[in-house]
Amino acid sequence: MGSESSGKSVVLVGRPNVGKSRLFNRLLGRRVSIVHDQPGVTRDVVVERLAGGNLLMDTGGMGAAPDAAQKDIAEATGAQARFAALAADIIVFVADSQAGLTPLDEEIAQLLRASGKKVVLAVNKVDLPQHENRAAEFHKLGFADVVEVSAEHGYGVDALERILETECGCPLKPLDGDGDGRVKICVAGRPNVGKSSLLNRILGEDRLIVSDLAGTTRDSVKCDIDAPLKNGGVMKFRLFDTAGLRLKRKTNTSLDYLSSLRTRKAIGASDIVFLVLDAMEGVSELDKRLAGEILDAGASLIVVVNKWDYATETFSQRPLRGYSDIAEFGKKFDEAVRKKLYAIGDSPIYFVSAKDGSGVGRLLGAAWRMHEKMNGPVATSKLNACVQKLIDDNPPKYVCGKRFKVYYCVKTASRPFSIRMYCNTANALAESYRRYLVNGIRDRLGLGGVSIRLEFVGKAPQDLRGKEKGRK
Repeated sequence: MGSESSGKSVVLVGRPNVGKSRLFNRLLGRRVSIVHDQPGVTRDVVVERLAGGNLLMDTGGMGAAPDAAQKDIAEATGAQARFAALAADIIVFVADSQAGLTPLDEEIAQLLRASGKKVVLAVNKVDLPQHENRAAEFHKLGFADVVEVSAEHGYGVDALERILETECGCPLKPLDGDGDGRVKICVAGRPNVGKSSLLNRILGEDRLIVSDLAGTTRDSVKCDIDAPLKNGGVMKFRLFDTAGLRLKRKTNTSLDYLSSLRTRKAIGASDIVFLVLDAMEGVSELDKRLAGEILDAGASLIVVVNKWDYATETFSQRPLRGYSDIAEFGKKFDEAVRKKLYAIGDSPIYFVSAKDGSGVGRLLGAAWRMHEKMNGPVATSKLNACVQKLIDDNPPKYVCGKRFKVYYCVKTASRPFSIRMYCNTANALAESYRRYLVNGIRDRLGLGGVSIRLEFVGKAPQDLRGKEKGRK
């Protein structure tokens, strides 16, 4: 199991709040990293794959001076940035022209010179004509390529791009669309349930910063990984780590809002979401809402109960009242999750420990099976029989003297799993009855965890003659 790599990698490094993320977004031509005036917003390494197999990486600030509560995160951020710089082929060292050359800049420059890599010094925040020539004092750092830029307004960025394109051997263009057909998986959940730890365990390396402090992950971080199939094929995945979602009333800052927005965007762009629960806390109201959001966004849902090692350890020290052993506790936990998250149906619930790795090895296989379930064919005759049985068992109410009838239905898409229903009237069903049909289809066709969307088309019976014969 390993991540894919080819081409050259370009990394942006520098001290906090010099504009690395804004420059990263400017080079890509779109917003990927969160940009905020608060220092230390970027913590993990944000990676974007470019044409020609090249990579562009944004990093957190090096050498931050945090308060005591943030010390571990700041140290991990700096370590991530140093590792990325040493691993990259080309380094863009970003400095702040308005702050001038600082001792920390000189310290970072010394580290970069020692790396022996190609370094391009981008002196940022040259936003006005009178700001030009502020790069003069930065020449003393000894780098051959020094470019004045404004990530905010785009000034000088074309000159930086020309240097990078010469080094990479091709234009720095983002890939068009998904390109490689990877199954996109988002790891989501409440803050501090162990999302980053779980993703690190899946990847087999410490790619993401992990801390006991809730809110460590601010941005949505993307990683690619390949895993072998038993038949000799390869499962290709793109994994997204996300910021923990809070109830809207607890989203108090603009940074919380941006992080939440990015998380929901990542969920909407994913095929499958690992909804991570905390074994010691069970299913919260927020977990239930998040499960609904995931399915509404069109992604399929796999429930992962993390920190099961803590539950096992706690049970061994002091058995919980009413349970004979940990197996019975796990069974009851499973039943409780299914009762509260009814949409998962017969889909397995995975009990894992990101800390010791137990159970984690099954997750990519589970995602692949879910992907096949989403994309698998369903016999039109079977689908129609299923829908008709649901209607016969629980007929909908009359509306304006008419009862809702389905003449024909067919699967039209896989993400979400979309079913077009040709019926006598497209707007006659109450939302509760739609949910009844969705849940019934999910249960009867073994589509637990799959997002299902119904499309109603009002047609008279004679309009359907012969139109759908080819789809059977």
